[in-house]
Amino acid sequence: MKKILCAVLVVLALSCCAHSLEKRIVRLGLLSKLNTTQEEFADTWKKTFAPKRGELEIKMYFYDSLNAMQMGLNAGDIQEMVLPEAVAEYVMNINPEYKASLVLRSGGMGLAFGFREDSRELRDKFNEALRALRENWTLAAIEGVYIASPGVSEPQPVKFATFDNADTIKVAVTGDLPPIDFIASDGTPAGFNTAVLAEIGNYLHMNISLVEIDAGARTAALASGRADVVFWYEVDSTAQRQPDIPDGVILSTPYYEWNRFIHVRRQKQQTQSGGWTWDLKQSIMNLYGW
Repeated sequence: MKKILCAVLVVLALSCCAHSLEKRIVRLGLLSKLNTTQEEFADTWKKTFAPKRGELEIKMYFYDSLNAMQMGLNAGDIQEMVLPEAVAEYVMNINPEYKASLVLRSGGMGLAFGFREDSRELRDKFNEALRALRENWTLAAIEGVYIASPGVSEPQPVKFATFDNADTIKVAVTGDLPPIDFIASDGTPAGFNTAVLAEIGNYLHMNISLVEIDAGARTAALASGRADVVFWYEVDSTAQRQPDIPDGVILSTPYYEWNRFIHVRRQKQQTQSGGWTWDLKQSIMNLYGW
C-alpha cells in the first residue's frame, strides 16, 4: 500500500512540475527589431526585466506590423504585446477587450528619423529643424495635441505646404505606432507624424511626400531608394548595441522619448454579469505561473 501511495505521489509531483514548467513560458510579441534576432532580444529582455528568480522562459515573437501582432494576440500565439506607453494606451482605449498586465520602466528610449549613410547632409538639416522646433515649443505642442490623450479621438491629417522649385523628400511612415506614427482607417496618414513632418518641411522649405510601409520594411525602403527618410527607428541610449538600427542606417536626434513599456493582453476573466474581475495576487500567479 505504501509503495502504491508513493508512486501516486511521485506521479502527482511530476505532473505538477510539468504543469508549472509549461505555465512559466511567457510568449511576448514586439514590432520587428531590425538589428537582432528574436532569440537574442529575448535573452537581453530577460536579463533586463525578468524577475531574478529565474523561473520564466521568455519567448519573443517579432511582427512586421501592429495589425499582425494583434492577430497573433487574438489567436493565442502570444500572451502579451510589449508596447511603448502611449501606443499601449491608444490600443487599449480603442480595444476594450485589451488590458494592461505589466508596466516596466526603461529609461533612455526614443524614436528618431532614419537615413542612409550617404544622406548625412539631409540628416543634419533634419537635426537643425528639430532643434528649432524644440526651442520654440512647437514639438512640445504637437506632442500635447496628438499624444497626451491617445485613442480619445482619431487624429486629424495635416496638410503639407507646397514649395515651388524645391526638393521633395520621400518619408516612409508605418502606422504601426499609433498615435505617434498613425494611418487612419481610410489609409490617410494623420496626427503626430504628419504634424511633425509638416513643420520640418516648412522649416526647410522642402516638399514632403509620404510612403506607406510596414514596420518590418523600414530598412528595405531606405536601401531601395523608395524612401529618403524613415519616420522612426527605436533608439535605446543605454545599449551598446542598438537592436533596431542596422549597419548603414544613420539617425537624427530623437524627437520623441519615453520611459515605460506596457504589456497588453486580452482580458478573459469575467463575472456572470459581464463585468471584469481582478484579484491582484491570483492574477499575477495565473499570468506567469507562480
